[in-house]
Amino acid sequence: MRPGPAAYGLDLLGDSPSSDAVRLLLYPLARDWTRDPAAVPEAGSLVVCGLHRDLRWATTAPLLGFGRPRPSASLLTGRDLPSLSWMIAKQYVTVRAEVTHRVLLTGEGPAAAPPADVEVLTHEDFETLDIREYLTASPWRRLMVEGHGKDDLVNLGVWGVLGLSDVRTPDGPVSLRPRYGYGHPHRKDERFLIPAGELRAAEIVLNSCQSTPLSDTAMYGTPYQLLLAAVDGTAQTIIGTLTASDSGPPETERLVRQRPADEDLAAVLNAGIADIDPYPVFVRHGIVRGTADSAPGTLGTPHRDREREDTEELLVTALDRAVGWAESGLLPVGHPLKAACASLLKKYTRLLRRTSPAESARIGDRLKQDLAALDRSIAERIADHPDDPMMGYSDYWGERSRVRTPARRVSCDACGTIAQKFTRTGRSRVIPDVEVIVCLRCGDGYFRFADGPRLTTTSPRTLHPGNPLGVTLDLAQARPGTVHYGLLTLPIFSDYTLTDPLRSASVAVDGGFSDSFTLETGPGIVPQGYYYTVFAVQDLSISIARHNFGVVPEPEPEPGAAP
Repeated sequence: MRPGPAAYGLDLLGDSPSSDAVRLLLYPLARDWTRDPAAVPEAGSLVVCGLHRDLRWATTAPLLGFGRPRPSASLLTGRDLPSLSWMIAKQYVTVRAEVTHRVLLTGEGPAAAPPADVEVLTHEDFETLDIREYLTASPWRRLMVEGHGKDDLVNLGVWGVLGLSDVRTPDGPVSLRPRYGYGHPHRKDERFLIPAGELRAAEIVLNSCQSTPLSDTAMYGTPYQLLLAAVDGTAQTIIGTLTASDSGPPETERLVRQRPADEDLAAVLNAGIADIDPYPVFVRHGIVRGTADSAPGTLGTPHRDREREDTEELLVTALDRAVGWAESGLLPVGHPLKAACASLLKKYTRLLRRTSPAESARIGDRLKQDLAALDRSIAERIADHPDDPMMGYSDYWGERSRVRTPARRVSCDACGTIAQKFTRTGRSRVIPDVEVIVCLRCGDGYFRFADGPRLTTTSPRTLHPGNPLGVTLDLAQARPGTVHYGLLTLPIFSDYTLTDPLRSASVAVDGGFSDSFTLETGPGIVPQGYYYTVFAVQDLSISIARHNFGVVPEPEPEPGAAP
């Protein structure tokens, strides 16, 4: 059965007799086709078709809503032309009427009161059931998987849905592999890894960060992609995420209650999550059989008054931040910063009044001394305890915030890829505003308090074991005075040395400075993807920037080459 065509189609198949054969099957799926991305109209439903290696951010991301809204858009792709042809052919299939069961597998906690016709499996089930047998015993109308993961794996307790395929596939624009791609054991027991291609479902939803990225914004190479493994299976439609996602209970609710009908589920999810992630999180692989021509609404940008006296501005800013640390519930009872900020609030709230210039200067001097002591204690605690709740403020406060102004398209400082910059505003006065930058490749690796120091970092994307990794840190928009800053690594990145991981610097009137770190790695570093985190502390704010990099083995010597 032929589905209703989209208004427009973008053909990225290239010129070859084999591509021409695929077009015979493809072209009925849209009314008006072009091979020029610049010729695609800004409005109307769209299908973009090409091999996965050719779906790159510079061409594809703007057509999916990065820069201009287009909720009714979908992709058709595959690892090669036979794989792509299979995905196209599945668009002509009608799901059997008796295939109606839906299932949600969630590592994020149970859904609240799911409909009776939706089965929900959570951590308790992952410990007691044979999940592979459960999922493959009968076909599903919609199979929904949500949990932490990346483009090669979604974690479900001891289980995992895996992207690795036995089909030989070139790497594409990204060559980094997971650790098992370099011959090391997988972190999970391989008995509990379920290839995505084995899932018997008409529709698969992979609800984790960057589960279906574009080819050149992926963490790992083509052979490990969840998306392409799912394409090889029965799924007619695959819903995944392009980049970082703050999906939570509202999205779970939409997943379990959205009926498998003509409405575009990716557009429904994107419209719902836009209050916290104002960019296209979800993308649909497969034809949209209905219409979704309305874009999510946007709100105007509020004007903010910047003409305040310096001491009053610092006092107000410090008190707002102290409220967040002391009263938002982020920090547990007994946390030293919680008590210190409560004391700061009591001491300075009474001074938040109109005063003489001399009294204002005295308050300012006293406040700067108190903030300096607190900032140092914060930085030292982060350096000693990288998993302190303070470093999780972006998630905790983000779940209690809204995005009230449109996102702005920027370039990622770390890698140059397209990114979205926006501010999350707390739903309550106890939740500080946080600025976020989300990059298609790096994900949500940048957070800062509104008006806090702007922190960026760069380093090489890959290195060999035993070689140094040079890290550059740049700070801007800081208040003149002292800033404490440092570098953190993952616990699994263990064979290295780092001199002076916590440092301090005096910032001049221009508000900026630069520094560098060197991670001296040892030969025992396991090849795989890693990231490091740099942070800066000033006036009770913590600015955070993360950078992805990969460790790759030394290349094998050429046959006959001298040792």
